[in-house]
This record gives sequence, C-alpha cells and structure tokens, in this order.
Amino acid sequence: MTPARTARQLARDLSRLSPDWRNPERFFLNRNEIERALQRLAKQLENH
Repeated sequence: MTPARTARQLARDLSRLSPDWRNPERFFLNRNEIERALQRLAKQLENH
C-alpha cells in the first residue's frame, strides 16, 4: 500500500473512532493501533 493510501485509510479509521460504552477498552485498543500505524507511516516517509 502506498503511503498516501495508508494515510487515507488511517484518516477513515480515525473518523470512525468513538467510545464503545459496552466495551470501553476497545476504544483505547483501536486508538493505540492507529497511533502505531501512524508512527510506522512516519518512519517509512522519513526513510524515503
């Protein structure tokens, strides 16, 4: 996946992120996953 496509996908994921009152931990897990993906993307962009 290209960096631009990855960024668009992460933006979509972020826009859908909302608290789940039945499972509050899920929000934090999803948020952390998006954060790690953004960090990987930044590292990939730095290396190019």
